[in-house]
Amino acid sequence: MRTAETVPVRGVIEGFYGVYYTFPERDEMIRCIGSLGFNQYIYGPKNDRQHRMRWREPYPGDVMAAFSRTVSVAKEAGVSFVYSIGSGVTMSYASEEDFRLVMEKLEAFYRIGVRDFSILLDDIASEFKHAADGERYATFAEAHADVCNRVYAALQAMDPACTLSMCPTDYHGTAPFSPYLRELGERMHPDVAIFYTGEDICAKEIRRSDAEAFGAAVRRKPVVWDNYPVNDLAMRPELHVGPIRGRDPELLGAVDGYVVNLMAECEASKLALRTFADYFRDPRAYDPDRSWAEAIRSVAGEKSAAAFRLFAEQSLESCLGEPNSVRLNALSGAALRAFRSGAPGAAESESVRRLEELLTAFDEGCYHLKNRMDNLALRNNLLPWIETLEHWLWTARRALLVLGAIERGEAYDGPLRMMKESQGEIDRSPKRMTDGSLRALAALALERAEAPDAGKES
Repeated sequence: MRTAETVPVRGVIEGFYGVYYTFPERDEMIRCIGSLGFNQYIYGPKNDRQHRMRWREPYPGDVMAAFSRTVSVAKEAGVSFVYSIGSGVTMSYASEEDFRLVMEKLEAFYRIGVRDFSILLDDIASEFKHAADGERYATFAEAHADVCNRVYAALQAMDPACTLSMCPTDYHGTAPFSPYLRELGERMHPDVAIFYTGEDICAKEIRRSDAEAFGAAVRRKPVVWDNYPVNDLAMRPELHVGPIRGRDPELLGAVDGYVVNLMAECEASKLALRTFADYFRDPRAYDPDRSWAEAIRSVAGEKSAAAFRLFAEQSLESCLGEPNSVRLNALSGAALRAFRSGAPGAAESESVRRLEELLTAFDEGCYHLKNRMDNLALRNNLLPWIETLEHWLWTARRALLVLGAIERGEAYDGPLRMMKESQGEIDRSPKRMTDGSLRALAALALERAEAPDAGKES
C-alpha cells in the first residue's frame, strides 16, 4: 500500500478565486503544512494580477522581497515553494515575446531560490485567441504541449533540479477522456506532471480507477488536485470545515502526487488539512470522524472544541455530500409535527423543549466562539457564519414564541416582528448555515399569525 512517505508530492495549492492570503498568513500556513508532513506549497491565486490576468508584468520589488522571505520560510519548514503562472488567459502560444516574458517571470523566482514551477492552463476558453496560434498549431493540445515542453527545457538548462507541472484545460472527468488530453499526454515531455481533479471539478469521490484511466490518457501518473476544502465562486456562501471523505484508500497507488486546494479562510482550512494528513499517513486506516475530532481539538483548542463542533455540524454543505444539520433537522421536524398535530399544549411538549435546548446550545456556542476562543485567526474566519447561525437561532426562538402565544391566545406582534427581522438578516447574509429546516417553523408561525382568528396585540 502506498502512503505519504512514498507519494513524491504531498502539497497544498493557494489556487482559489477571490481575496488571497497575506504574506504572514501564507508563511504560517507553510509552517503548518510542514509540521503535518506536507512537502509542497503551490502559489497560484487566481486574483493575483501578476500571476494571471496581467502575468506579463513583473512583481514590484517589495513584493518580490516578501516572496524571497516566504521561500526561506518554506525551506526551513521542509516545503518546496512552487511558483505557478496562469498565462493561458491571454498568452499567444506562438509568440516568442510572450514566451520570453513567461521565462522572465519564472527566472525572477529562480533567482530567489525557487526550483519548482507550474503552468496553469485551467479555466480558459479552449480555442485560440490569436491568429498566429492557429497558423502555427493544428490543435490546442499541440500548443499547450509545445509551450510546456519549451518551458521545461529552459528550466532544465538553468538547473536540472527544476521541475514543472501543469494544469490542462480539461482537468476532470472519466474515461473516455477528451482527444485534447490524449494528444497532450502524447506530446508532453514525460517528466512534466499533469493535474487531475477527479470525476468532477469538485469531486464527491476520487477513485483509483478514474486516476488510472486519466493516467492512461495522459501517459503518466497524475497529480491529484483536490478541490476540497476550497470554497470560491458559487461556493463562497459555504464554509468547508468538515473532514475529507470519499477518497479511495487505494488512490495513492495510482498517483505521483496530491495537492489540496485551500479556502480563502486560511486558518479554517487547517481543519480539513489535518484530516488529509491522516489520510495520507494511512489511507486504509483513515477514520474521518476520529480524525476530525482530533483536528478540532488541535485547531480550535480544547476549551472551544465542543462549541466549534456544534457550529461546524451546521456547516457541512459541500461537494462531499455529507448531511448537514442532522440533529437540528430531526428536532425541528419533531417540533413542527407537534404544533401541526393540533394537540393541546404543543408549545410545552418534549419535542419543543428539546429544540429549545439545542437553540440555547447554539446561542452559548456562538457567544463562546466570538468572545472566548483563543484562536483569534480562526474566530475571524468564522465570524460571518457565526452571525448567520445566530440569525437562524433567533428566527426559530421567535417562531416558537409566536406559536406558543397563539396557542395560549396571547399577544404575539412583538416576537412576530422580530422573527421577520431575523429572517431578513438571513436573506441578506452572503453565508449559508444549517440545512434550512427552520424555515418551515417560521413559515408555520407566520401562517398562523396571519389567520383570521389568531390573537391580537393587547
